[in-house]
Amino acid sequence: MWPCASLRSRWIPCIAMADEGGEPFARPAPLDLAFVRDGRLPWIVVCVLALVWIAALLHRGQPLGWDELEFFRATRWTGEGRVPFRDFWEHHTPLQWIVFAPVARLFADGPGAGSIVTMRWAQAVLWVGILVLAMRFVNVRERWWALGFLLTNPLFVRSAIEYRVDVLGNLGFLAAIAVGLRRRWILFGAAMSLAVLANMRLAPLVVFTALLMLMWDGEQRRWRWNGRALRMLGGVVAVALPFVAWLFATGAWQPFLDGVIGYNVASANLLEVSTLDQFLAPILRLDPSAIVLWSAALAGSIVALREWRRPGAPQILALLLLASLVSIATMEVQYEYHFQGSYVLMIPLAATAFSRIARWRSLALGIAAVALVIAALPLAAGLGNAMRYQDFVMREVDRRTSAADRVFDGNGYALRREPAYRYWFLTTGVRFLASRGAIAPYDLAANPPAAVIYNLRMQRWFEIFPRTANYAVRHYVPLTRDLWVPGMTATLQPGRAIPWIAPAAGTYTLWPSETLLRHPWLTKPLEYAAIQGPRATQYAIPLGRLPRVEVEWTVDGIPQTGRTAELKRGSRVTVLSRHPRAVGALLVPSDIATLCLGPGEEFPF
Repeated sequence: MWPCASLRSRWIPCIAMADEGGEPFARPAPLDLAFVRDGRLPWIVVCVLALVWIAALLHRGQPLGWDELEFFRATRWTGEGRVPFRDFWEHHTPLQWIVFAPVARLFADGPGAGSIVTMRWAQAVLWVGILVLAMRFVNVRERWWALGFLLTNPLFVRSAIEYRVDVLGNLGFLAAIAVGLRRRWILFGAAMSLAVLANMRLAPLVVFTALLMLMWDGEQRRWRWNGRALRMLGGVVAVALPFVAWLFATGAWQPFLDGVIGYNVASANLLEVSTLDQFLAPILRLDPSAIVLWSAALAGSIVALREWRRPGAPQILALLLLASLVSIATMEVQYEYHFQGSYVLMIPLAATAFSRIARWRSLALGIAAVALVIAALPLAAGLGNAMRYQDFVMREVDRRTSAADRVFDGNGYALRREPAYRYWFLTTGVRFLASRGAIAPYDLAANPPAAVIYNLRMQRWFEIFPRTANYAVRHYVPLTRDLWVPGMTATLQPGRAIPWIAPAAGTYTLWPSETLLRHPWLTKPLEYAAIQGPRATQYAIPLGRLPRVEVEWTVDGIPQTGRTAELKRGSRVTVLSRHPRAVGALLVPSDIATLCLGPGEEFPF
């Protein structure tokens, strides 16, 4: 291990592969701009084109993820002055929200998808730092190969562009490695602590890294007890003590323990579902860049560990990559974003392997170029359509509710409305704990929200609590597949009255029609709401075109002569049909002309 020769990198250790016939991991040369002479130019072009694809994904092409909505709302609430854990429930450590709170407060106050996109762009600055660090760990020209394969790898990119706590945690962890390899132990301890405060899933890897450094003598390049590394405790205390003091001072200590420790431990004990499928994702999804990068990184790790008796930066990085993979394998579940840090650690190790096969540059370049084309092709089919639908749902729930209203929402789409339920995003752990009575479920009938936003999480919730589901489909109607607003759905049998209690005040119009009985919202509402893909666009209900039948209805006992009435919250509505056959009925806010819009419809803005 040697420090890089250039002025910018005196403090960052590097790995280098020598020219053929030279010593492995020899002293690297300074960075230069001889792109054409040494063959880097084509790879730089691939990386630039990949960045264009990534920018399109980031801005419009990648729909908003569930975690992005959660982390954004936590960030914005923090920016508004709310104290995490005390003022809102969470089960992640809070550094991401604290760091980005000013950005959310100043530049992301809107109700739609643009607010989260703003945070994506702000977070991209962190990725610049992460990739610069990863590239500076190695100083061979083949590092551009590794970067090219990383940036053309959808398995990495699609999670990396999302606004999530993993990114700040990765930056802290990479920075800790950099200063640790230079034996700056106080900074090492501080950076590792900050990484955990950003992403608590890094805690096992941080502990392993600390133990590794305690057994590593960097000066002599040998494994033995390194008492000087205990100075890292100074950095740990310098970060942990102010954080704990802040929790006590704000009254957030016990809620922090309940959310971060209590909830996570309880849910982990219930979720024994690990399948390790994500480890096979590069092959199962036929991702050529991921396959090449994994193969090269593992080969580079083998190359490094052949010299494990003389440990330096290569051996440390190889051990950390393997430890990160083991840490992920031991989790209850694995998702793509869990591998972000592992992919970054692959860059220097893959570069060492690529340097052994430099003569295959044209083949490698061709694979990266083809991978980029394959990754970018889906954008041409409908750039931004999915996010456009999400944006419509988010803006429409904001328009149809007031600042004082509460929304029952499994993901957090209603950015500027208070959640109706304390556990405001219905994670798997929340659902499991509620089903077992460990936490109180939300009583929809006792506290009707101003709107319900339906999604996979809400579907799972309704499967656990069918009475809540029955109330929801009778007292709310789907403006879109996912946005349900107060209204009545009923099947009227001849001569039988149907009662209904309005969950929200407003002007409503009654639409009775036999045609409605063929619509899945009246026959199998939850199955309709779970429809995905093109079929979701086929069930729009243009209310004005419905063939109507005459029915009788009253509001708080007063007969209604027209089809429109003004209701109060709690108004009792009774509908009676004397039609000889069954009739479907919808009581809908009067300003709605079409129900059941699905993704792909033309939305009004």
